[in-house]
Amino acid sequence: MDMSKLILERASVLEVWTCVPGAEGITIHQRLKNEPGGPAGHKVWVWDSIPSGTVIAADFTDGIVVQSTASLTQTAVNAFKAAPTHTPTEVLTYA
Repeated sequence: MDMSKLILERASVLEVWTCVPGAEGITIHQRLKNEPGGPAGHKVWVWDSIPSGTVIAADFTDGIVVQSTASLTQTAVNAFKAAPTHTPTEVLTYA
């Protein structure tokens, strides 16, 4: 089964998740639901794969903006994955 790689920051801690494609939106909302202000407005990255290694930092400046609902966020994720504006090597820093 193909999987997605989800990069997000929660409580100032970078998280890298492997996720079933199509479930990124709900996963993002579940991981960020207890952040101040809730999940909406946070930025994340999602690709089908990322280079191997330990991700130690990410530039979320142009990341996917988390929307008010999981389904709207999934729509944003799907649009990004269909036409990525950045590659993992452009925004992720490895150890």
